[in-house]
Amino acid sequence: MTAVNARTDARRTTVYIRETPVAYTEAGKGETCVLLLHGLGGTSDDWRSVMRELARRHRVVALDLPGYGDSGPIPGTSPAAVADFVWAFADVLGISRAAIMGHSEGGSVAVNMALQRPDRATRLVLVSAAGLGRLINPIFMVLGATPVGALVPRLAKLPVGPEALVAALALFGSPRPWRVPKPWFTKMRQAASSTGVLVHAVVTLRQGVSARGQENLVLDSLPQLPQPVLVAWGTHDAVLPVSQAWGAVRRLRQGRLALVPCAGHLLPIEAPDRLVAAVAPFLAEVALVTEGAASTEQSAGTGASST
Repeated sequence: MTAVNARTDARRTTVYIRETPVAYTEAGKGETCVLLLHGLGGTSDDWRSVMRELARRHRVVALDLPGYGDSGPIPGTSPAAVADFVWAFADVLGISRAAIMGHSEGGSVAVNMALQRPDRATRLVLVSAAGLGRLINPIFMVLGATPVGALVPRLAKLPVGPEALVAALALFGSPRPWRVPKPWFTKMRQAASSTGVLVHAVVTLRQGVSARGQENLVLDSLPQLPQPVLVAWGTHDAVLPVSQAWGAVRRLRQGRLALVPCAGHLLPIEAPDRLVAAVAPFLAEVALVTEGAASTEQSAGTGASST
């Protein structure tokens, strides 16, 4: 089933990947495809404003990752398992190569995708990405390493439980939660009202965070990435420290850093315009490379036919 938003030309579609329903939104056209991966507990709607701007020049695809939004769960919840599944999704959509942009947990998935298929990942944008160091807000260590985390899904059944969860996420995620758009609160309240979504999020969190901090680290694998990588971070991130951005860039072969002042962990949601301002020139380079390669091939073809 496909739904079209006439105002933004965004198309909402559901496909089946390995018998699992996957909902995604697609907009724009262009030689470059940008694949957007949301964070833990989020949905593709987290990229709404970013997608609208990037779709002016690129084909942009944002999916609900397995277990979130309108997508079904898959047996594995590790970033590597999700990365493999997203590549299968890309195959069904005919996406041979893509620039991959991941936020938080989606950033860890993006790195795993690039490690699995470096020939298909043209560029990476890691936005407040998970897995780039042990440090994480102690609250998430408590949720991941103690029985407290198992209590979270029960909050969905309380009269104001979903509202409390979303309010806490906004307070942790942004230094200025009043800047977070109202549609995000509505969407997240719906997610927080679903026991299934909360259970999936807690299971994923408990597999990725222990008493030591973050697990499933990809930091030591960053030197293996051959493609250009932009690391974007809010300077006031209260979930993952901004120091991890510096550490990541130092390990990358072609790493670049974009810091967004006075922004927190919910960077794509609270400051999409400033995020796009940093990302758009980086992605535009892919289009220039693609156009240059096409021009070279065309010239070579013309030369061959004239001899």
